[in-house]
Amino acid sequence: MSMSELVALGAPELPEGYFYRIRPSHITEGLFVDVRRQRRFFGSAELAGTVVYPSHFPNGGEAIIHGCQRAFQKWQETDAVRALVREANEFLGDHDPRGGR
Repeated sequence: MSMSELVALGAPELPEGYFYRIRPSHITEGLFVDVRRQRRFFGSAELAGTVVYPSHFPNGGEAIIHGCQRAFQKWQETDAVRALVREANEFLGDHDPRGGR
């Protein structure tokens, strides 16, 4: 199934260079749904993921779309946290009460 087909069914659209990977899990009847980023030269990196159980949904398509939505949401949340950490890192170091180093 292509990215455009997943999006047409209700999955959040990912930017260019990003994709969903759906694979079996080690958990019985579960599926991993990951948001991944294509690496420059070889392979991809997992950015966020979730496990879905198709037996908990009326059909397999709804399970996969739900998994894509949850993985996308987790990716957005971790991205926001990383931005806060980068902002806080600007304050690293000693803070002398006299204003000097």
